[in-house]
Amino acid sequence: MQVIEIKELQTNPDKLSKTFRQNDYALITKHGQPVGLALPFTDSVMDQGLKTWCSVKGFQNGDLSLGQLSRSLGKSQRETMKLLGFLGVAIADYDLEEDLSAIDELVG
Repeated sequence: MQVIEIKELQTNPDKLSKTFRQNDYALITKHGQPVGLALPFTDSVMDQGLKTWCSVKGFQNGDLSLGQLSRSLGKSQRETMKLLGFLGVAIADYDLEEDLSAIDELVG
């Protein structure tokens, strides 16, 4: 999620366009206070519904945990994981090399 001050939009409107080209969304603020949410118009917004899209995007960006996502969608974590799988969204994000290195340190 991008946070864009309203004055920034006046002087650099391409910042919002760039956010949309990256298929991301932006929180628009005025004096540091949220005033709006801008999101790209895509088929997924229409197919998934706005609330689901925003929630899933927040999860993908690390802004929401799996539990928070589940609560926002009114689903169990199991149902939410099925939805994420259907949408092709990774549930876990980790670095395999880092994990193997940590295991090596623990073992010996």
